[in-house]
Amino acid sequence: MPGTDVISRQVTVKLTQGLHLSPISELVRCASQFPCAVTLTYDGRTADVKSVYDLMLLAAPCGAPLTLEARGEEAAAAVEK
Repeated sequence: MPGTDVISRQVTVKLTQGLHLSPISELVRCASQFPCAVTLTYDGRTADVKSVYDLMLLAAPCGAPLTLEARGEEAAAAVEK
């Protein structure tokens, strides 16, 4: 059924300062181009990638393993970008 795609990928924060405002802003801009829901999960907490506030609360440091998940229409394209 169209629009029910769920794509998940493990990623690692490689930024020495961790996930901070500049890359978070870029993630939000990128994710907002897609109609699907996009989330990042770290240490049991899940953040909406279209929300700067949610991503800041993740406080993911350098080396943090994250789960990137997109659910819905264009999920594969969102995760790839």
